[in-house]
Amino acid sequence: MTSDALPHAPTPPALSLPAAGRDRLRLLALLGMVAIWMGPDWVQVDVGGVARFEKGAVRTGVTGALALIALWGLASTSLAARSLRGLRVGTALTDAAMALTTALLLLNAHPWIPGGDLREAWVPVFLPLALLALLDAGVHAWRPQAGSQVTAIRGGAALFAAVALAAEGSWIPAGIALWLAITALVFVRATAAASARRALEILTLAAGAVAGLAPWLQRDLVGVNQTIGPELTWPVYVWCVLAALVVTTALDGVVRPEADATPAGAR
Repeated sequence: MTSDALPHAPTPPALSLPAAGRDRLRLLALLGMVAIWMGPDWVQVDVGGVARFEKGAVRTGVTGALALIALWGLASTSLAARSLRGLRVGTALTDAAMALTTALLLLNAHPWIPGGDLREAWVPVFLPLALLALLDAGVHAWRPQAGSQVTAIRGGAALFAAVALAAEGSWIPAGIALWLAITALVFVRATAAASARRALEILTLAAGAVAGLAPWLQRDLVGVNQTIGPELTWPVYVWCVLAALVVTTALDGVVRPEADATPAGAR
């Protein structure tokens, strides 16, 4: 029997090694951001004539919360994934967490997402998006050779939702749906792990920039209590510096998405 008659073994997926040092530094910066977000008081505010202190979670609101979820998911995916398949699964799980968090905030009528009675109509938008993202992650986790059909469907559904929400002036949920559409659609045509990693770093860069601007985005989009005294306190500065560090690691990742897999002695 000739070698041509022998069955061919399936081609293993191309190995894609992360830049582990960069990813660990980014995770440390994110850990610091969570500590600043939940720990010290950021500012003193006037609430109905009573002086109170507010923490970062209040001052950054839904923008800061979802940016942190996105950054943690993308950073963990970048460090843990070793193939295009792993990058797809991690990004889909991150999107599922963001969509589910949004749906829970809407179900509880949380003031981070204003909208009155309209919020009940937005829940059926984000719960299916969360389920589609979980389905997308499951398909790629269980079927190594799976295509991008589910990814394209959830990306298209999120884009349709974003356009519909924007048409009625619901800018906050529209922006969240647009992010979910972008993160899905960038992976529809991804065929190489290196390009997928570069796309993930671009998403990380955007999420880091949004996180750094979160105090001001929350103020302009949702509204915050009037501050008493300085608005730019040391926790705000530390938050912005850590966000800038995350953005810097993402810029490096755009230029150098993968670690060099070539042994030093083989160069």
